Parts: sequence; C-alpha cells; structure tokens
Amino acid sequence: MNSFDLSLLKYIQEHSSVLIEDVTSRFGKTTSTLKRSMKELNEFLEPDYHLHMDGLSIITAITYREYIAFLEHIPLNRYITTVDERIKDLSVALCLQEVVNKSEYYRKFNVSPSTLKNDNQALSAFLQANHLTVTAIPKQGSRLDGDEILLRIAICLTILKTVEIGEDHLLVPHKANEPINKSIAAQFLRECQQDIHAAAKLYQQRLNSMITLGYNSKKYFLVYMSIALHRMRRGHMITHSDNLNFIQSSEFALLDSEHENRFLDLLICSLTYTWRPFNVYDPTLITLVKRLCEYIAPLLRAEIHNISPFFAEVYQFIYATIVQSRFNLYFDDKKLHQVQTRHARLYQGVSQATLPIAQHYQTTFSTVHLSTLVLILKKYELQNRIHSEYKQRIIIVTNSSESKVGYFKEVLKSHFHIEIVGCININELHLLEHIPFDLLITFTNKISSYLKYYQLDYIKVNFYLSREDISLLGKHGLSRAKKKIPAAAFIQEIEGLDRQQLRTLLEQKYPDFFI
Repeated sequence: MNSFDLSLLKYIQEHSSVLIEDVTSRFGKTTSTLKRSMKELNEFLEPDYHLHMDGLSIITAITYREYIAFLEHIPLNRYITTVDERIKDLSVALCLQEVVNKSEYYRKFNVSPSTLKNDNQALSAFLQANHLTVTAIPKQGSRLDGDEILLRIAICLTILKTVEIGEDHLLVPHKANEPINKSIAAQFLRECQQDIHAAAKLYQQRLNSMITLGYNSKKYFLVYMSIALHRMRRGHMITHSDNLNFIQSSEFALLDSEHENRFLDLLICSLTYTWRPFNVYDPTLITLVKRLCEYIAPLLRAEIHNISPFFAEVYQFIYATIVQSRFNLYFDDKKLHQVQTRHARLYQGVSQATLPIAQHYQTTFSTVHLSTLVLILKKYELQNRIHSEYKQRIIIVTNSSESKVGYFKEVLKSHFHIEIVGCININELHLLEHIPFDLLITFTNKISSYLKYYQLDYIKVNFYLSREDISLLGKHGLSRAKKKIPAAAFIQEIEGLDRQQLRTLLEQKYPDFFI
C-alpha cells in the first residue's frame, strides 16, 4: 500500500459515488491502476466497506469513522513510503535526538540500503531550503545543525499536521493520520512528553490571560513551544537576538532567556487572534501600511467607514507576513488558489502596493499572503456597501396580477440592492422607450420567447428564486441587498429633529430599513 492508495480511498470516501473518469483525471492514473489500488485497499477493508466499480462509477459504503479505523490498522511494514515521507520522519528524529544512526533508523521503513543512499539528494534539498546541515559524527551517526530558529520552525511545520489539541491544551495525535504522520506524531509525543505538558501549562497560566489565539495559531504555539522547551533542555538555545530587532512587538516575557523571549514575542505577534489588546505599533510599519491603504482605496468599490478596525486588521496581517516570511514560516491554503483570477484587478493592485513594504523589510509576499490580503480587503469592501450606493434599475415584464408580482418584487429586493422602476405587461413593451432601466427580468418561458423575438436583453428566473437564479442575477451586476448606514453621517442627519420629523425622514429616505 502507498500514499496514492490512501489518497484514492480518502477521495472516494468523501465523494462516493464518483465517476471513474473524474478519478483518473484527478490523479492522472489509468483504470488498471485504479483496479490494482482498489484490490490492495479491499484487503484491509471489511467486506461491507469494499470499493466497487459499478458501471462508470466507483462506490463504497465506508464512512469517515471506518476510514479512521482503517488508518489505525495499517502497519508500517505494509506501507510503501515515499522519499518525502521518509525525509520528514527522519528530520523530526534529527531534531528531537542528539545523534541519529540513519542506517538503523531506516529499518523501520523496510527499504534497501540503496534507498537510503538515494534519499540523500532529497535530504540535502530539504536541508538547503531551510538553511540547515547534517554533520557526520564518527561511529555514532548524524547530527542536525544550523540556525536554531529556522531549525525549530522547519520541524514545527512538519509536526503541525500530525497533532491536534486535546483536553487541558495538551497535544494529541490527529485522528486521521496516515502511517508516516502517525510515526511522526508518535515520536514527537514520546520524546517531548514533559515539554508538551510544560507548554500547555505556560499557555494556560501565562499567555491565555493576555490574548486569545485562533485554534490553528494556538496549535502552532503549543507545537513550537514544546519543541523549543525540548531543545533548550538539551542545551540548544537561541544565543543572540540582534537580528530580531527589525520590528517592534509586544513583550510577553514567557521564558527566562532574553534571546528566546525576543523571538517568541515576534512569533506570537505574527499569529492569528480572536482577541488581543492592540497596543503596540511599529512607527515605520504604520507609515508604510497607511501608504498601502491610500494606494488600495481607489481599487475598492466602497469607501471604508470603519477605518480603525480596517487599519488594525491590515496592519496586523502585514506585520505577520513580514515576520513569517523572515523565518520561512509558510502556511498553504487551497481555498486561496482561485483568488488571483477571481479578483485579478485587486490582486494586481495589492501586489504593487506591497512592494515598498517588501523592499523595506527585505522580504517577499507569497501568493498565499497576497491572496489573503485581497480577501481581507474584499471583506471590508462588502461591509462598507452603504444604502446610498447606486441601485440597479429593474423592470419586470409579466402578465401576472399585481398581487402575485408584489411578492416577487419583495423577494428580489430582499436579495438585491435594486430599484424596481416598472412592472409592464408584454403588450406594453413600447413603454420601455420612455423608462430608463438597467435590466429586464421575467419569470415565464412564454414572455422570454416574446422578449427574444423583439431582440431585447433579459434575464429569465424562476418565480421562487433558486440559488442558481440569485447567482445568475449577481453575475449580471446586481449587488446584494445587505447595505449599511454610516453612523457618523446618520447621527448628524437626525440631530435636532422632533419625533414626527424623525419618522418622516426614516420613512422617506430609509424605507428599506424602517417600517
């Protein structure tokens, strides 16, 4: 069994049933390869959960619960590891042990001595990417050397996917670990047992009272802290911090070492929070982020009214990006892969706006960083869509009664920021010459054919709007109905009005908000 077999099973379990054509296209495999893989998997699966080819599809009754149980019972000696998997497992051992005899360690993988030799090229690439080296210790084995910060981070990212947070903030194995991840988690939890408890205690008693980290950031902190405490206990310390003064950070003072604390402060400040007291700003970065916001403002389709939280979130994200990029701390996110094409204009603008910051701090903004920043900007753009924005002018073409059409109008207005300027009968199309409008809408096939005959552009939707209808109307330029009233302007507008004047204002100017 190999990594492809497990990827195939996971995909089929999540999507069953699946078309064979879709599977071969997704994995780049032939049908005969799929059959061999399914045969191997079925040897480990209970008969009720076997994979079957049924016509053009692959089906199975396996659920996530059985999938986890399946993974728990795969012995490492029946699993064919890839070179990347072996390097990850070995690198964790090199980090957590003083010296590792690679020949003895590789026995767990059930591979030949030539495989160990061939893996050296991949190991060298991993070490080079993380600015690390392996030193041969005569008659003992190999030792991992290099910058202590980069070493910890490289191994932290390897361990991160293999564990989760259990009770009392203690790290536990991820339930759906594949064989190598299971091996990595096991050796981490074994070698760092006392450090994991110490990290959880440090988080609970010291850090949690000052800030609230999101789950993934909390997990990262606990993994890093466990590795750091383990390495420090063995005498591997961060010995200088002069190169860590490139940006200001909050001081948490979690450890006794000044140099360890300096990096830990930077690391914590670069994580994601659900709450934090935002009281430390770097003066230089403030100026650079303000310029970025000024550059981006014309590219947004809304004026930002909640400027304080907007600036704070953009600043914090830029800050985190600078720190993470400096130390090769990268998190991939598949959900960001389409941002570059979906919001191409804004993405390009963000790429240009971040250049001065990247140049000043001698770093780079990855595609993931840029895409995330685009989504932050889009979030505030959506938050700041206000009621006074231009409303698309809609004319409904129908032969239905007003009582029926009245319902349809309200449904439309509940979804979109529009003005319905008319509702005309199919026999009144001549009125269109005198009514300015942006879009014709109808909900019957008969009227659609009439409009098509007269060569008029229109959108045909269902009377009871479906998700597809809403998506279709959005693609034709209708913006969503959720709009806001700027608080400062509204307070000024109603100042000094008596009760009746206020009611008249609300009914005339804000009928979509007050009834």
